[in-house]
Amino acid sequence: MAALNMKKDYLLTDNGVKSIAKQSAPEKITRYSDGNSLSLIQHPNGSLFWQMSYRYQSDKDIKVKQKTYQIGIYKSSKQVIDTSFKPHVTLKQARIERDKAKALLADGIDPTAHKSIEKTNFEQKDLFKVIAESYLKEKSKTTSKNVQKLQGFLDNHILKHLGEYPIGAITTQDIIKTGLAIQTSFEQQGKHTSETAHKSMGLISSIFDYAINTLGYNIINIASGRNKALRPHKAERMKAVEQHEFPELLRNIDNYIENHPNGHEQTVAGLQLMTLCFVRTKELRFFEWSEIDYHKSVWRIPSHKMKMRQDHIIPLSPQAMAIIERMRPLTEHTGYVFYNFESNKPYSEAWFNQALQRMGYTGDPYPKMTGHGFRQLASTGLYELKFFRDVIEIQLSHLDQSSVKNRYDLSAHLAERQVMMSQWARHLDNLRAGCAINFGLLSTEALNSVMTERGRQEMQIVAYEKDTLIRYLKSKGISEDILISLNEQL
Repeated sequence: MAALNMKKDYLLTDNGVKSIAKQSAPEKITRYSDGNSLSLIQHPNGSLFWQMSYRYQSDKDIKVKQKTYQIGIYKSSKQVIDTSFKPHVTLKQARIERDKAKALLADGIDPTAHKSIEKTNFEQKDLFKVIAESYLKEKSKTTSKNVQKLQGFLDNHILKHLGEYPIGAITTQDIIKTGLAIQTSFEQQGKHTSETAHKSMGLISSIFDYAINTLGYNIINIASGRNKALRPHKAERMKAVEQHEFPELLRNIDNYIENHPNGHEQTVAGLQLMTLCFVRTKELRFFEWSEIDYHKSVWRIPSHKMKMRQDHIIPLSPQAMAIIERMRPLTEHTGYVFYNFESNKPYSEAWFNQALQRMGYTGDPYPKMTGHGFRQLASTGLYELKFFRDVIEIQLSHLDQSSVKNRYDLSAHLAERQVMMSQWARHLDNLRAGCAINFGLLSTEALNSVMTERGRQEMQIVAYEKDTLIRYLKSKGISEDILISLNEQL
């Protein structure tokens, strides 16, 4: 008989709950009972969550009070019910949590108060913020890539929601609420989706993995997969003008001070150098005089300044060297090639973007353009000039040089990149003069001329590779006979 009564309590089914989730959101809060104090609550914003109703009288209460225990979310307001949908807290899990709460009540314990006590009864080392700090320290020892950005995610977005909780007391709902709060903050700034929200959720999951696998916490990674509660993020192409608009941009940069009398010579030089070197804006803003190798005409950026956390070499064309030398009388004593004397420190992130906006690159009349967009322009242009993919990607610092296939010596890359960067500088001069290669449809004669020149460039680069390979093998003690044979075959 008792079994029959218990069976009556299970009023909902998985398919029934999913059908409710597919319905249009109601105009007011609607409750669906599963029996035995458990209910599914449907909110007008489209979310569904589990609640348990109970009565409890504490020592301070004059009489028994009606209370509600929040078990968890079934579906957030942003989620869509499709074939990939998975509830955050299933019907089965909700029943298990309800039974645990009932057991606490049987022992005279308020389940809501118990949850709060769990979050305050801890040692300092158990705090999420302490474990997160330890995780970043460990990560910086092995692969320090983007550690500074991860620290920003923690400081600016995550820790204010989770930092003061012991990691074992954090619930799935805490994590989902954190992600949704980050997403909402960016939506309020006019951004439909937020990459930061998704990456923050990924970071939380990584910290849970670290706590489990490295620190030995006996917990489950409840953060795994919780970014599904967020609106899907669609990456945007970096803001940049099109290739056919590049010549006018170059001329606008050259004429910046003429058109904007309050503009500064350093801004012109910085933008000009960016077009030639197409580094990340931070790398140019913190460019130091000590990083220039005048013997080989290269700029050597140390690994700690690079996103990929490895040394990076930029061959400097004569045009680039001329721009740099213009800055020497002005900034050499500061140690930096570019220096903001008003703030007495290197320029801020807004330096280039503000100048581009003053030139009108805001979307009206010109397309939007950012400092980072010069990398997009260079990437597209160099592919059009028929340089090898690996050479372009290494110069953009997109590839780990040790992972590039069929490469044997950094000097081989450097030789190729010297050729490429010099031709890129000449190409920009041609763009300014209005006589650059037209990447649109060409006449037969023009096409033959262009292809002949590109073939010559390829042979020149292949020659560099051949000579460098022979020198490399010779340095390794390969016999002269084998080298002569190999040279003939190549």
